[in-house]
Amino acid sequence: MRSLESRIAKLETRAARPDEMLVVWRKPDGSVEEALKDVTFAKGDKVICAEWFENSPMPAPAWHNGRLRMEMHDREYDQMLQSMDRVARLPRAKRERDGFAAFPSGMLKRAVEMTDAELIHVLLGVRT
Repeated sequence: MRSLESRIAKLETRAARPDEMLVVWRKPDGSVEEALKDVTFAKGDKVICAEWFENSPMPAPAWHNGRLRMEMHDREYDQMLQSMDRVARLPRAKRERDGFAAFPSGMLKRAVEMTDAELIHVLLGVRT
């Protein structure tokens, strides 16, 4: 049974999801690496790691089609916005040391043309 589960996990990680985004949660100032430890995704997948500020249990990692506002519960979306605000204020070097992806070059010029999901991924996206 374990062998079958590991084969399924390998197949899932090979199938990138270009039109979806995986939302993974962590406690404030928690390790991005630790939050992603047992999460399955493929190289190149869009993965974000947001902070969960409430004392309630964190939601499980979940895939979304890019319409996060419509797909997430209000509480989750509010927590993600708080996380974006906090992470956006971090110095670039700290963001990258913490495991977040580097800001793409020319991002500020392109920001007005980006969708909400693209902006969220720029701020909270992790290296995959």
